[in-house]
Amino acid sequence: MMQMDIIRRNFFRLLRAGVFESEEQVEPMSAWKWRQTFELAMQTGLAPMLYDGIQDCEGQFFLQVPADLKVRWGEEAARAAQRYEQSSHELAQLMELLGTMQLRPVLTEPWSTVPMHRFPEHHSVNTGTGIACIFFPYDTQGKKADEWAEASGSDCDDSHRYLLRYKWQNLQVEHRHRLLTLNNRLTNNTLQNIIDQERLEGGTAYVTICNQRMETTNATLTMLVALLNIVRKSLDEGLRLWQIVDLGVLLRQQGDRVDFVKLQEWIERLHFTRMSQLVATALTGLLGFSNDEVPFVPTSKIGGDVDDIANVLLRTKQRSGRYFRYNPGEGIASVVASITQKLGNVKE
Repeated sequence: MMQMDIIRRNFFRLLRAGVFESEEQVEPMSAWKWRQTFELAMQTGLAPMLYDGIQDCEGQFFLQVPADLKVRWGEEAARAAQRYEQSSHELAQLMELLGTMQLRPVLTEPWSTVPMHRFPEHHSVNTGTGIACIFFPYDTQGKKADEWAEASGSDCDDSHRYLLRYKWQNLQVEHRHRLLTLNNRLTNNTLQNIIDQERLEGGTAYVTICNQRMETTNATLTMLVALLNIVRKSLDEGLRLWQIVDLGVLLRQQGDRVDFVKLQEWIERLHFTRMSQLVATALTGLLGFSNDEVPFVPTSKIGGDVDDIANVLLRTKQRSGRYFRYNPGEGIASVVASITQKLGNVKE
């Protein structure tokens, strides 16, 4: 097992302080190591959040960030805030517009979790990771929304089933005709049944962005989708730290609204138990969560090589094959779907 180095240790200390307001004591580092920490923060899209941690730890003797680097870090946070100001207003306008057309738009992650953050303007959606994902639960409204987008938006891409991607003003948007799909057909059928039943029986929730009230999914369903999206990303692109952070914020802010008995049952039905254990280990080992705060995984199942998980989360390029063993059925289906997609895009 490789021991986590001081750069990574301080990285996670600043992240926990900036996002979750935990009391952290940084270790002394050289100027070079502080610059390496900044580079990691930039690569993961979390530089503004770590800057919040630096602000919280201000005054600690060992927090000796070079003056020029601190200025640069602050400038990155300010740029993220400017992007948030623009994107959030555009999203509010778009959701209001779709609502006035009676299209029943439902905002999903990552934007649905942004208002839950301590500093929404420093969320990773403002550093290039965020697409405004909008779910349309009814086919008729979804088709009308796509027709409007093709006429009013730009750079439309309908090459993915159940998805339409386009640009509206400066906002990257994704229309979803399914809240989430999995590549394994049998598992996906189970998921769609879970989503339909929960939306029928569990009700909805709302978030407010720029004074615009937007419908989203209830806390239990949002938690499931967040977990499954981590799994999907890990198979296609590798684990993404910002998704783990978002899940942690969701747990802290809305954990009391989640039906964890139901959530654990869903995870077992969908055969995502092992991947959920990996996520739980990341939350407890890296982000400071107690075992009681991740009740969707039994305490006896939480554990693993935290240093290895940290190293994986901080890599910019990952081999998705390493996660097959956590969910082989979805992993194989993901490969098949990827090949099919590529073949479908070949032009004669």
